[in-house]
Amino acid sequence: MNDLSLDYFIDENLKLYQKKDCFHFNTDTKFLAQFVHLHSNETILDIGTNNGALLLYMDQFNVQKLIGVEILKEAFEVCKLNEQFIKHPCEFYNEDIRLFEHEKVDVILCNPPYFPVSKTNPNVILDNRQLGRIEINLTFKECVESVNRLLKDNGRFYFVHRCTFLNEILEVLSLYHFHIKTMQIAYDKKSMQAKSFCMEVIRDSKCQCTILPVKWI
Repeated sequence: MNDLSLDYFIDENLKLYQKKDCFHFNTDTKFLAQFVHLHSNETILDIGTNNGALLLYMDQFNVQKLIGVEILKEAFEVCKLNEQFIKHPCEFYNEDIRLFEHEKVDVILCNPPYFPVSKTNPNVILDNRQLGRIEINLTFKECVESVNRLLKDNGRFYFVHRCTFLNEILEVLSLYHFHIKTMQIAYDKKSMQAKSFCMEVIRDSKCQCTILPVKWI
């Protein structure tokens, strides 16, 4: 693959390949990676794993297994290539998470597509990069439906999303009885505006919500 670049994710020791015409990790990916809190010997599932950056970061900790599901074939091929950099047991699947079947896991991660099709310019070319941004293959509601099916009763769901969609996000979480345990908002240093947020949510459990200090990106 001549269109690959060898980069690093957050730490120079965390090397991985990225494909030039696929969706690359960005500040939101880094934000989510550093927001997640893991316990020992947990199994982690990453929805829309892309090149596997989030799982590569989680590999630093004492995990039991890492699982990545990616619907796009080209992105899946890259994450399989990056499997060589992961030390813990890992599994990658080129499947649609909406149809994916697996035993329930402790933790689910997702950096989902943010933008609804209805709010997207019809002239946008739906290449691999845009498919990582627009809800063509997965809406947030479908994502939470999948999480609800694949997460253990005491499991945790971590995700990142845009602040402008917060109302819609809360409606979907409420529909599936997920409650916010921890939240952090990232502000853009240049515009001084709230850009994105990370949430840790749990299902069917009344909990107090902790708001972490603002993160500047």
